[in-house]
Amino acid sequence: MDAKPSPFIFYLTLGDSLPNSFYSFDRIFRDLGFIVVPVQFDQLQSLMASSDQSQVIVISSVTDTAELKAYNEKIRPRLKFLLKSRRMSFIHLSSFSRIDDTKLFALKKTYSFFKFPLDARVLSSQIARFYEERMTKSTRWPGGTRSGVKSLAV
Repeated sequence: MDAKPSPFIFYLTLGDSLPNSFYSFDRIFRDLGFIVVPVQFDQLQSLMASSDQSQVIVISSVTDTAELKAYNEKIRPRLKFLLKSRRMSFIHLSSFSRIDDTKLFALKKTYSFFKFPLDARVLSSQIARFYEERMTKSTRWPGGTRSGVKSLAV
Protein backbone atom coordinates (compact mmCIF):
# COMPACT_ATOMS: atom_id res chain seq x y z
CA MET A 1 0.00 0.00 0.00
CA ASP A 2 1.40 3.40 -1.02
CA ALA A 3 1.56 6.03 1.69
CA LYS A 4 0.56 9.51 0.65
CA PRO A 5 3.60 11.83 0.89
CA SER A 6 3.39 14.65 3.40
CA PRO A 7 2.68 18.01 1.80
CA PHE A 8 5.04 20.91 2.42
CA ILE A 9 4.33 24.37 3.77
CA PHE A 10 7.22 26.78 3.29
CA TYR A 11 8.06 29.29 6.00
CA LEU A 12 9.91 32.34 4.68
CA THR A 13 12.66 33.41 7.08
CA LEU A 14 13.60 37.08 7.21
CA GLY A 15 16.66 36.81 9.43
CA ASP A 16 19.47 34.46 10.33
CA SER A 17 17.57 32.66 13.10
CA LEU A 18 14.14 31.08 13.11
CA PRO A 19 11.44 33.05 14.95
CA ASN A 20 9.33 31.52 17.72
CA SER A 21 6.28 31.48 15.46
CA PHE A 22 8.04 28.96 13.20
CA TYR A 23 8.17 26.41 16.00
CA SER A 24 4.50 26.96 16.85
CA PHE A 25 3.41 26.45 13.26
CA ASP A 26 5.76 23.48 12.86
CA ARG A 27 4.19 21.67 15.81
CA ILE A 28 0.61 22.42 14.71
CA PHE A 29 1.17 21.53 11.05
CA ARG A 30 2.95 18.30 12.01
CA ASP A 31 -0.23 17.27 13.85
CA LEU A 32 -2.20 18.00 10.66
CA GLY A 33 0.16 15.91 8.50
CA PHE A 34 2.20 18.72 6.93
CA ILE A 35 5.92 19.43 6.98
CA VAL A 36 7.01 23.04 7.55
CA VAL A 37 10.24 23.90 5.74
CA PRO A 38 12.12 27.15 6.49
CA VAL A 39 13.40 28.87 3.33
CA GLN A 40 15.19 32.09 2.49
CA PHE A 41 13.84 34.21 -0.37
CA ASP A 42 16.55 33.20 -2.87
CA GLN A 43 15.81 29.53 -2.11
CA LEU A 44 12.12 30.21 -2.66
CA GLN A 45 12.86 31.76 -6.05
CA SER A 46 14.90 28.70 -7.05
CA LEU A 47 12.15 26.41 -5.81
CA MET A 48 9.50 28.20 -7.84
CA ALA A 49 11.67 28.16 -10.97
CA SER A 50 12.59 24.47 -10.77
CA SER A 51 9.56 22.89 -9.10
CA ASP A 52 6.63 21.40 -10.93
CA GLN A 53 4.40 21.50 -7.85
CA SER A 54 0.95 22.74 -8.74
CA GLN A 55 0.56 24.68 -5.49
CA VAL A 56 3.17 26.16 -3.16
CA ILE A 57 2.04 27.71 0.13
CA VAL A 58 4.40 30.19 1.78
CA ILE A 59 3.99 31.74 5.23
CA SER A 60 5.87 34.88 6.23
CA SER A 61 5.79 36.32 9.74
CA VAL A 62 6.82 39.89 10.59
CA THR A 63 6.90 40.58 14.33
CA ASP A 64 9.57 43.24 14.90
CA THR A 65 11.06 46.25 13.13
CA ALA A 66 14.15 44.37 11.90
CA GLU A 67 11.92 41.81 10.16
CA LEU A 68 9.71 44.58 8.77
CA LYS A 69 12.76 46.32 7.32
CA ALA A 70 14.01 43.05 5.79
CA TYR A 71 10.55 42.32 4.33
CA ASN A 72 10.17 45.80 2.83
CA GLU A 73 13.68 45.85 1.33
CA LYS A 74 14.19 42.25 0.17
CA ILE A 75 10.85 40.51 -0.19
CA ARG A 76 8.15 43.01 -1.07
CA PRO A 77 9.68 44.44 -4.28
CA ARG A 78 10.22 40.98 -5.80
CA LEU A 79 7.15 39.21 -4.45
CA LYS A 80 4.79 40.23 -7.24
CA PHE A 81 6.88 38.38 -9.81
CA LEU A 82 6.55 35.12 -7.88
CA LEU A 83 2.83 35.58 -7.31
CA LYS A 84 2.11 36.10 -11.01
CA SER A 85 2.51 32.38 -11.64
CA ARG A 86 -0.55 31.71 -9.43
CA ARG A 87 1.18 28.55 -8.23
CA MET A 88 2.22 30.25 -5.01
CA SER A 89 -0.11 31.36 -2.24
CA PHE A 90 1.55 33.85 0.09
CA ILE A 91 0.24 34.20 3.64
CA HIS A 92 1.62 37.31 5.31
CA LEU A 93 1.37 37.47 9.10
CA SER A 94 2.32 40.77 10.71
CA SER A 95 2.04 42.64 13.98
CA PHE A 96 2.19 45.88 11.97
CA SER A 97 -0.67 47.47 10.09
CA ARG A 98 -1.74 46.25 6.70
CA ILE A 99 0.59 47.26 3.90
CA ASP A 100 -0.62 48.30 0.48
CA ASP A 101 0.25 44.83 -0.89
CA THR A 102 -3.34 43.70 -0.62
CA LYS A 103 -4.35 45.97 -3.49
CA LEU A 104 -1.62 44.52 -5.70
CA PHE A 105 -2.27 40.84 -5.05
CA ALA A 106 -5.88 40.47 -3.83
CA LEU A 107 -7.38 40.12 -7.29
CA LYS A 108 -5.17 37.14 -8.07
CA LYS A 109 -6.21 35.47 -4.78
CA THR A 110 -2.60 34.56 -4.10
CA TYR A 111 -1.94 36.93 -1.19
CA SER A 112 -3.54 36.86 2.27
CA PHE A 113 -2.82 39.20 5.18
CA PHE A 114 -3.46 38.34 8.83
CA LYS A 115 -2.69 40.66 11.75
CA PHE A 116 -1.17 39.39 15.00
CA PRO A 117 -2.37 38.36 17.54
CA LEU A 118 -4.06 35.37 15.96
CA ASP A 119 -4.83 31.79 16.86
CA ALA A 120 -2.22 29.65 15.10
CA ARG A 121 -4.38 26.49 15.35
CA VAL A 122 -7.33 28.09 13.56
CA LEU A 123 -5.10 29.60 10.85
CA SER A 124 -3.25 26.30 10.37
CA SER A 125 -6.48 24.35 9.92
CA GLN A 126 -7.69 26.95 7.38
CA ILE A 127 -4.41 26.63 5.46
CA ALA A 128 -4.69 22.82 5.53
CA ARG A 129 -8.25 23.02 4.14
CA PHE A 130 -7.11 25.51 1.48
CA TYR A 131 -4.27 23.17 0.47
CA GLU A 132 -6.62 20.19 0.15
CA GLU A 133 -9.08 22.24 -1.93
CA ARG A 134 -6.31 23.38 -4.28
CA MET A 135 -4.98 19.87 -4.71
CA THR A 136 -8.36 18.30 -5.44
CA LYS A 137 -9.58 21.13 -7.66
CA SER A 138 -10.25 20.01 -11.18
CA THR A 139 -8.12 21.54 -13.90
CA ARG A 140 -10.82 21.08 -16.53
CA TRP A 141 -11.54 23.96 -18.85
CA PRO A 142 -14.57 25.87 -17.47
CA GLY A 143 -15.94 26.75 -20.90
CA GLY A 144 -17.51 23.37 -21.64
CA THR A 145 -16.83 21.18 -24.62
CA ARG A 146 -15.81 22.36 -28.02
CA SER A 147 -18.27 21.86 -30.79
CA GLY A 148 -17.09 19.87 -33.72
CA VAL A 149 -18.17 18.88 -37.19
CA LYS A 150 -20.02 15.62 -37.17
CA SER A 151 -18.98 13.09 -39.74
CA LEU A 152 -20.90 13.44 -42.95
CA ALA A 153 -22.68 10.39 -44.19
CA VAL A 154 -22.49 10.10 -47.98
